Amino acid sequence: MPFTWNWLISSRASSVVRSVINVVNCHESVLYILAPLRYATVYGCSDATIVLGAVGKAVRVEHCERVHVIAAAKRICIANCRECVFFLGVNQTPLVVGDNHKLQVAPYNTFYPQLEEHLNGVGVDPAINKWDEPVALGVVDPHDSLSHPAGVSDVQTESASHVDPDQFTNFLIPNWSESEQSGSTKDNPFPLPEAYMTSKQRNQKNLEDLKQILRESDLEESRKKELTIALHGCFKDWLYASGNIRQLYFLQND
Repeated sequence: MPFTWNWLISSRASSVVRSVINVVNCHESVLYILAPLRYATVYGCSDATIVLGAVGKAVRVEHCERVHVIAAAKRICIANCRECVFFLGVNQTPLVVGDNHKLQVAPYNTFYPQLEEHLNGVGVDPAINKWDEPVALGVVDPHDSLSHPAGVSDVQTESASHVDPDQFTNFLIPNWSESEQSGSTKDNPFPLPEAYMTSKQRNQKNLEDLKQILRESDLEESRKKELTIALHGCFKDWLYASGNIRQLYFLQND
């Protein structure tokens, strides 16, 4: 079943009647599948962001291009993908099979109020995260950024390509109505590695420092207006460059 633009599944509305979900041919979209599942498959998607809440058995991502997958799962298998980024909370080593190019991995980077309840329900332990231990099997591109398999003679084994901690940000899930927000999870239950935590804290401090400077600045109204326009312009450029402009449209349509 193909999906486009923005789409949400969450257990609070009893939307999920099966424990298996397939996301197929989703393009230029943001999907939030905030529900406990057994299996999830993402196939043939491009230029999309897909958030999977809690998957107790396995996630398979195949034939995708320029997709960001945010997944909390027991295990994940990635096959024949290009230029994708995976933000993972996984209990077992990620498997990378087939013909893959320019993949990146990073720690799980979001949460929603029912996440811990869903993780417990499907048996995913947030204290164990092997996001940074991917194993590549099958055909290997010598220029690929993920680990090469043992026994391949024409390539040199290299470590997995991790998202630069300085480029790592929390992914914010939009707030829906209060009835949809019941739950005990207040923050990402998967502990961040030190480098990513340090970067997160530094970014938060920089933001607070900027707010303080703006509050204390003694500028004429005309200068304040110029500064506001400049900040809005930079923010708009970032929204387009990062692809987050789609989420902004979604929030405006709520």
